[in-house]
Amino acid sequence: MPPGMTDFVVLSDSNSPPPPNPQFMISLLTALVKGYPDRLHLLVSVPVGSIIQFIMQILLPLMPGRLAQKIVLIGQEESKDKLSSILWNGEADIPTFLGGKCDHEEFYPLDGRNKSKGGNLKFDYFGMKTRLQETVKRFMEQKEG
Repeated sequence: MPPGMTDFVVLSDSNSPPPPNPQFMISLLTALVKGYPDRLHLLVSVPVGSIIQFIMQILLPLMPGRLAQKIVLIGQEESKDKLSSILWNGEADIPTFLGGKCDHEEFYPLDGRNKSKGGNLKFDYFGMKTRLQETVKRFMEQKEG
């Protein structure tokens, strides 16, 4: 994280694969509660369907109040407006699978090949680290300039 930054936002694609796995959601919330819940600024889930709303109505009361208020559920119809206000580059950062123009397929190669280091990872971990370092550098340059 850049110097002076103390929190982060998690953006969750809640539409794929439908329906969401309740165990995944419970595990995610457990990790957030046991990890560093004060460092989490927002957990944004989009697009939210009726299944997620039902599950969250059960889970939210079981969570610490300070964590529960950080969870934002966004429906498909309001996703562009709300995500534009959350993401650093606004609408330009909204992924295509959420109706935007930012193609995330380059980060998650369909053939399972990790472009950064080779191997058989669906998720490009090493590429993510490089992109985060580049983003921090751009952020700091923009902040100073």
